[in-house]
Amino acid sequence: MGISPYAAIVIGSKNMLMKVYEISGGKGFRTVDEIRYEYELGKEAYFTRKITFAQIEEICNVLMEFQQRMREYAITEFRCYATSAIRNAKNQVSVLNQIKIRTGVDVIMLSNSELRFLMYKGIQVLDIDFNKIIEKNTAILDIGSGSVQVSLFDKQALYMTQNLDIGTVKVRGFLESVENNVLDYISVLEEYIQYEFDMFKSGYLKDKDIKNVIAIGDEIKNINRLIPELHLTDTMSYEQILYIYKKIKKASYQDIALKYGLSIEDARMVLPSVLIYKTFLERSKADTVYICATNLCDGSVVDYAQETKKIKLSHDFYQDIVADELNVKNVKFTDDVRDFTSYSFKPQLKTVGPKYGKLLGGIKNVLSGLDGNAAMDELNANGCLRFEVNGEEVVLNREDLLIDTAQMEGYVSEDDNGITVVLDTNLSPELLEEGFVREIISKIQTMRKE
Repeated sequence: MGISPYAAIVIGSKNMLMKVYEISGGKGFRTVDEIRYEYELGKEAYFTRKITFAQIEEICNVLMEFQQRMREYAITEFRCYATSAIRNAKNQVSVLNQIKIRTGVDVIMLSNSELRFLMYKGIQVLDIDFNKIIEKNTAILDIGSGSVQVSLFDKQALYMTQNLDIGTVKVRGFLESVENNVLDYISVLEEYIQYEFDMFKSGYLKDKDIKNVIAIGDEIKNINRLIPELHLTDTMSYEQILYIYKKIKKASYQDIALKYGLSIEDARMVLPSVLIYKTFLERSKADTVYICATNLCDGSVVDYAQETKKIKLSHDFYQDIVADELNVKNVKFTDDVRDFTSYSFKPQLKTVGPKYGKLLGGIKNVLSGLDGNAAMDELNANGCLRFEVNGEEVVLNREDLLIDTAQMEGYVSEDDNGITVVLDTNLSPELLEEGFVREIISKIQTMRKE
């Protein structure tokens, strides 16, 4: 099987990134090139909620440089994504239109759930036994520029995910607003982060302890670069996170950048990232942090390779993400929904009347008494329903029937284009309690913003 080149581009909050891959059905993926352009798009956009003309100009210029590099690699397949900085901007439609006009690039605007889906897929490129890790209570912690996503897995299934409004750029902005006005500004910053995690713990974790944390994204990679003396590769402990915190607590980001070879923008995010990891480990009581320096580009190449049937994933997050997006506990795919729905049949008068006029009343009676699921099976198998009325054979084709989906008690269903979706509406005491807790959290978060 041949090798396919592919590129993924991300217009992020603090940098633009392009990664070039080679995809082979037999060998998987290989990163060929990585080009990163540092800027501060998110710093202004998160607070003004607007992308300026100068920033659009900068983005377009970088994209054209990326396009030139793709031509050098003879790449025809690529995807370009925008994340929270542009997504939250009031002028996002104008921004995307300007990029399309000037560069010809169609930018895919990712929702929070779509971003998370791709980031999780990116784990597949790493050499870790993901399915084994998520057998016991495990959290995937994705620290982004605008927010932190916490997703909880148990028994190899996602059972809860929550977005916390404490991304690194936002935390850094808060830090800069208080560090010149408060003597112990680090303590103030810790309280700011702790409050968010305390709300999360009381609403979702409660008394449940987390066994493992899978840390994904660029931030964990940058943190690991601060401690070459520990020679860490795959995992990190709370004690080691605490060691890093003490090591850089009073250091300036300029010193961090110079000493560890980080960009200024990455160095600015080190302290917020370390504080977020430290606080989460303290609140969750997790034992082990798995270092997964995967990013959105990695998720993109996995997604593309899966769609083009070049690879098969060991864990598909599709059901997990659907469950989260719909705010339901579990999603089950089945070819048979008879446990949740049935069907009712009535004659289509405009076709049945002319054919069986005097038998119409009897036909109605027979149809109303049918086993709905059995009748649907017969209709699907034979293309018609056959029965007798007053000794005469009646044959009704699909166009002769008005078919309604009958809902079982405790379930709501809807069907369209041959697909039926069933929602279990039974409420347990646990679901009611969780609903009340979520409502309280939502009210408090709204009050804080006001």
